[in-house]
Amino acid sequence: MSLAGLLWLSVFPLLALPGAPLLAHPAYAGIPRLARAVLAGAAGAALVSVTMTILALLGIPWSLPAVLAAAIALGFGMRGMVESSGPRRSPGSRVRGGRLPALIASTAVAAAFLATAAGSASSPDLLFFWGAKAQRFALARTVDAAYLGDPSLAYMHAYYPPLVTNLYALASIAAGRISWTGATFLFPLLLTALAAALPGVLRAGAPERRTSAAAAASALAVAAIAVIGMEADVGGNGEMPLLLFETASIALLLSPLTESPAGQLLAGWMLAGAVTTKIEGLPFALTAIAAFVWIRRRSIRFGPALLRLGLPAAASLLLWFAFGARTHLFRGYSGEGALLAPHPEHLGVALRAIGSALASTGHSLPYLIPLVCLLVAARRLGRDAAIPLLTAAGLSVFLLFTYLDRPGDPSQWIAWSAPRVFSPLPVLFALSAARLREDASGG
Repeated sequence: MSLAGLLWLSVFPLLALPGAPLLAHPAYAGIPRLARAVLAGAAGAALVSVTMTILALLGIPWSLPAVLAAAIALGFGMRGMVESSGPRRSPGSRVRGGRLPALIASTAVAAAFLATAAGSASSPDLLFFWGAKAQRFALARTVDAAYLGDPSLAYMHAYYPPLVTNLYALASIAAGRISWTGATFLFPLLLTALAAALPGVLRAGAPERRTSAAAAASALAVAAIAVIGMEADVGGNGEMPLLLFETASIALLLSPLTESPAGQLLAGWMLAGAVTTKIEGLPFALTAIAAFVWIRRRSIRFGPALLRLGLPAAASLLLWFAFGARTHLFRGYSGEGALLAPHPEHLGVALRAIGSALASTGHSLPYLIPLVCLLVAARRLGRDAAIPLLTAAGLSVFLLFTYLDRPGDPSQWIAWSAPRVFSPLPVLFALSAARLREDASGG
């Protein structure tokens, strides 16, 4: 990789700086340090993207120091929203019997690195969508409204959430150009971060006997993402950032930490990252929040919890839609993702095409193995396991109706996109299998 590529990638660790004030709060002491560092980077990414949207809305050009300084200030503001009286749990205990899960996760990450280095995991969408927009944003040092409004470039979908293109543009400003190689390597690098953080998040504040299940579920989720990512060519597109935010948010919602305001606020920023990464992040977030407040209704305060979980995502999207309205580019989502006139006559065709597309991805193993593990653990699952399962159901319904929202045969579109957009499902199955009942989690 060239020096410019390394410089381009070096911007991404800096994203932890805006998230650090929040994650350094004592209320998050129950999360192991490595997991906290990764969560700081994820929260920081969401804060940086929101900051860049605000600057674009105000007409202020982007620069790395200005964006980071403003985002850090926003991070300190978020820290001020955390109640000092929140519960402080000690970090999760060491995982017993965690060597095999660690080996599985490490092997999956290594395979993802090798596939990316060989060029077999690179996404064509990087060249024609994500990277193309990021280059223009970097040159303009803002969201290039003239470019997005060009009628000949309608396939750029001006309304599409801005997080990935914003961050790519910021890295390109710092490096002097976009690094196509660096962008593709974000797939294995973010997968590494997820593999390092997920076990700690899942076992934070949980009984010691749950730690083995947390390690196994984490390894299963990481391996599924690795295989699907390699098979579906996600290197450089929005899938891996979306999966990072979605997986982190569900892991937090499953944790006892989200019975506190601090945990709810952190999960809210993970969900904000999801909704500003891709359109399907919005139904994911809505379903996850609804499932959480229903399942935990007896241990949380409904109104405040709903506000902390939903406000970061709502504010992030409203700022983006405000930019679209000011520039007369868009006022909300349109086209893909808008359930305007579904065609139920294509339901059978769509279901068969989805089944065929998922079965052809890595011989369907990344979907089947987590599902089998979930079924094996079904009788021992705790009530919280319904949170990821309901989220998976809600996301699946949304994706199916999206495919039916076009008058033509959706088979070709499904064959091209289904392995990517359905990739959260095996992760959600794996996370569900980790939540065993208190009286059934031993051994």
